[in-house]
Amino acid sequence: MIIEEYKNIRNAGKDLANKVLDFKKGNREETIYAGKLLGFWDGKAMIFDSDDESDVLMDFLIYERNKRGVKLIDKFYDSETELNDIEEEILEGMVSYHSSLFEIININRESCILTLIDLFDKNHKEFKLIDLGLSQSCRIGLVFYYRLLPIRDINMTSGVSFGFDSSVKDRILSDISFARFKRKGKLNSTDLFVLTHKKSKQYGINIVSQEMT
Repeated sequence: MIIEEYKNIRNAGKDLANKVLDFKKGNREETIYAGKLLGFWDGKAMIFDSDDESDVLMDFLIYERNKRGVKLIDKFYDSETELNDIEEEILEGMVSYHSSLFEIININRESCILTLIDLFDKNHKEFKLIDLGLSQSCRIGLVFYYRLLPIRDINMTSGVSFGFDSSVKDRILSDISFARFKRKGKLNSTDLFVLTHKKSKQYGINIVSQEMT
């Protein structure tokens, strides 16, 4: 995928995400439920420490299970809402996402492609990720929670990530293992999202992820 393709897909993806969110408009109960899980709801309103945290809430609302165990992205996919060709392609990637904890093992800053390994895969499966901002601001060895969306011949992120320095790699893996143990070996996508978000606020790192124009 060339850079111009990526920019066009990324921009179309932002518009599509807004359409998905509009699909649930008016369901305040689901928004409050998500806000409570993520620690944003204070009983009266959402309290964000930064603008990025509102993106975290929106990402959760789109991809993670609500109080009834249903994902908004799946409901939108089944609704057969009329979309253009590029939106249809992005939507397929959105419903086929793969979220996990990844380690960066290589960065090609010229092509804006990062090579990742999945730390939860016993064979440490590799993934290629294209991201204009992260490819310029990250370094090899950093550990991230990513939600990867397969688009064409590569992966893109959903737009939200939680980063950890290599010095706390064992700590975050240990915290996740302990959470899995408490849940009798079961840690689903929603559990992982909430946990890595909370741990990133405790000992994570801030990474500049602004897109280049």
